[in-house]
Parts: sequence; C-alpha cells; structure tokens
Amino acid sequence: MNYLLCLWPGAGGIVRHGRWSFLTIALLYGFVCCCVITINFYWSEMLVGRTRGISYFGLGVTWLILTGKAARHEKICRKQRSQPAPEKDVFPESQIHYLQGNWFEAECCLQILLKNNPRDTEAILTLATLYRHRGRYNESANMLRTLELMEDAAVWKYEIRAEKRKLLALTSQRLTVSSGESRNCQTTETLEEKYEETVPSRAA
Repeated sequence: MNYLLCLWPGAGGIVRHGRWSFLTIALLYGFVCCCVITINFYWSEMLVGRTRGISYFGLGVTWLILTGKAARHEKICRKQRSQPAPEKDVFPESQIHYLQGNWFEAECCLQILLKNNPRDTEAILTLATLYRHRGRYNESANMLRTLELMEDAAVWKYEIRAEKRKLLALTSQRLTVSSGESRNCQTTETLEEKYEETVPSRAA
C-alpha cells in the first residue's frame, strides 16, 4: 500500500500526516495528468511529430519534481514529530497557587522552574517572598542574596529592596519577641529561686 501511495506525489503525505501542503502537491500533479491525457486522447490533432513524446516527458519531469518536493515535506514532518514537546510554563500556575495561599503547591511549581532554569529571576524573587510568608526567613534571605548577585535581576531592584525591608522588619520583630520571652523566663526562674530560698527559712 505504501509503494502504491508513492506513485502519486503527495498521496502518502496526505495519509500519514494529513497536511494541506501534500494535498496541494497531489492536486497539482492531478491537474498536469488531466492536461496530458486531454491533449493526447481528445485533442490529438494538436500534437505534431515529437510533441506527444515531449508531453509525456514533461509529465515525467513534473512527477520527479513533485515527488522530491513531497519527500522534503515528509522529512520536515518527521523531524517535527521527533522533536520533544515544549515544556509547559508552570509560572502562571505558581502565581495562582501563591495568590490562593497554597504555599506548598506554589513552591513545587517554582522549584520546577528553577530546576529547568536556575537563573529565572522572577521565580527566585517569588520563592523568596513565599519563604517570607511561611516564616522561613533564613531561606528567604539566601534567595535574595542569590538574586542580588545576578545581572538579570537589575530590573527587579526595587522589588528586591522592598522585600529585604519586609524581611528585616519581620526578623527584628521576631528577635524582639524572643528576647522578651527570654527575659520573662529569666524573671520567672529568678522568682522561683527566691521562693525556694524562702521556703526552707520559713519552715525553720
């Protein structure tokens, strides 16, 4: 069946790939065939001497040209099919998860982006912001430091500064709270020690 399809230029491409270019080649060859048949069998009085042979020779040349053209199209189609499909851009999906507060899903999408392109500045900045929201301040600071070393991050310099200010405010706030808690703990321990010292003396 495949060999029979090769006899008509473009027919195999129509069956295997279904593209308009192959249909155009097949119709063009069909038109040339119809012209040759019409001239040789219906308007034979128009042919004089070697004109009949020239018409068949022209048909053969047309077959060779269109067959070669169809073969080139077939090669292009096979090459396109063999190429891997382009990877899906998951950044819009990560933004949706980020806005909905789905931190885990957003982080997974951003990690995929960074695995494919470790210099994706937008993904790094978004991941730094995500870490800040989740209270992972050290990781957020590391991402911002990495971002500042990249030349492509110049367009995000204002966003990076704003993110650093927010991170610094949260870090200082946490340190204030932790120092207050430690003072309260020390005060409690001091009171307990004084209480333990007074209890034996009262008992005596």
